Amino acid sequence: MKNSKKKFIVVSIIPTGIQCSIGGYIGDATLVTNRLASVCDYLITNPNAVNGGAFNFKDKNVLYVEGYGIDQFFRKQIELSLPRKNNIGVILERLTDTTAVNYALKSIEAFQNVAGINIKKIEFIKPLKKSIRLHNGQFCGEVEDITSLLAAAEKLLKSGQVDAIAISTHIQVDNKYIRQHQKGLLPNPYGLLEALLSHSITDALGVPSAHAPILTKKEMELFLFHSFDSDPRSALENISAAYLGSVLLGLDRAPQLTKYGEGEIKLEDVKALIVPLNCLRSIPVAWAIKHKISVIQVRENKNIFKSAGYMKKSDRIIKVNTYDDAIREMARTPKFRHPLYKHE
Repeated sequence: MKNSKKKFIVVSIIPTGIQCSIGGYIGDATLVTNRLASVCDYLITNPNAVNGGAFNFKDKNVLYVEGYGIDQFFRKQIELSLPRKNNIGVILERLTDTTAVNYALKSIEAFQNVAGINIKKIEFIKPLKKSIRLHNGQFCGEVEDITSLLAAAEKLLKSGQVDAIAISTHIQVDNKYIRQHQKGLLPNPYGLLEALLSHSITDALGVPSAHAPILTKKEMELFLFHSFDSDPRSALENISAAYLGSVLLGLDRAPQLTKYGEGEIKLEDVKALIVPLNCLRSIPVAWAIKHKISVIQVRENKNIFKSAGYMKKSDRIIKVNTYDDAIREMARTPKFRHPLYKHE
């Protein structure tokens, strides 16, 4: 594995907040992610694909990389290290709802003592001024000022004890939107604002990061005790009170973002980029085509995008029906073939 030319790397991205059929809820893309990883040395994916509330069931060769980090990777601005044990710092909002904060703190204790995760320091910040709104069937997020968030992250890194950052803040969402999401009628209302917060850390400080919402006591009651009629894909939401767990498990062995030319996993190692249907208007897709990496879009993973929009035609874009078909495509095509995988 030391020779990068021998690595078989695939990237699978499932964007948050666009109501994907697979990956539109917390953790419900884990099964297809692990199936894809079964034919790779490593599968790179974004946290949305595998975060599952208090749980994270990704396989060991699934590399947990924040979305902005994936953008930088495709732009050849960074490379990735091989996974190793990280030391995690946590940023928590100090809410007046002590139950919410205590659940987050108990989550930290649990994953330290049961899962052996290295959580070195906690920084508390005042609640950030955040808002979400529904626009054309999609939620948009806005944060008024992230100065305190960045300052807390910098303090954690300057301690010399931390090389990955978990963020957990409260995001106020109208109960009617939560119920509509749980019934499959709206996208995840949290996702885009969460991405905004984690992107800011990755962009400014160049470390693995991810965000988990803190639920208030009233929100816990809604999710845990009044949502049994929800879509089965949202089941993990109905049994999770402390979402921080999935982020801690993901960051535990997330690859470090290294300077370009210094990483062990390079863009040249990537054999394919897999995306949901019509999700072609992104930095990774544009740069994958530029660098002659095949892009596989999967029809079964429908979402709010009814078309791919304007795209130059490219023989690098392949459309398949299912994620299993994507695996067959990789196994069938010589340039995708993995030496350890035998196509049946």
